[in-house]
Amino acid sequence: MANCAICAHPAPLQCSACHRVAYCSPEHQQLAWKKHKKLCKILQKSQRGEPTPDPESYCGLCGKEDGPLRTTICCGKIICDDYDKYKMFSYSNESCSRNHDRYTSCCYHHNEGHDGDWKTCEDCEDDHEEEMRAWYGTNNCNFLDDLHPDPPSFTPKKCSQCNKMIKLNSEAYSRLPTGGILCQSCLR
Repeated sequence: MANCAICAHPAPLQCSACHRVAYCSPEHQQLAWKKHKKLCKILQKSQRGEPTPDPESYCGLCGKEDGPLRTTICCGKIICDDYDKYKMFSYSNESCSRNHDRYTSCCYHHNEGHDGDWKTCEDCEDDHEEEMRAWYGTNNCNFLDDLHPDPPSFTPKKCSQCNKMIKLNSEAYSRLPTGGILCQSCLR
């Protein structure tokens, strides 16, 4: 089963139009739609054998053709040049450039100066727990043709107090000094 593009948990749903992106829930599919919509239309055209824009003319994450584009430093792919749209401390996911540079194994591997392919890098594996490694390699900040082909499986974390499952990459939580975690509800 594929990993959710938002949280990396098992994803039984997929985009009904392009069938290239997976989601664990309708909520995560809806959350991703704003970014996925334009790219989805390009993917659908390609699947039907219709002409598509030159890959050098649009962002490979969101499909935008208007606005400035740049080449990523890690994998050399075209992406929105939109760092200026990010508002400090907002934790917004609107910037394709910022999100690719911060939340992908591809760019982490490059920034750490590791050798070889990030998908098989043992140094990268040692730096993150399994759920985070799966997320960094499969989230929607990655280019579709660059998703990790075999992300690690993981046991979801649970709140130490109420035992609720916590999706580390999409839900609020706090780590305890004892090694456990608390969900947002138990933090209050």
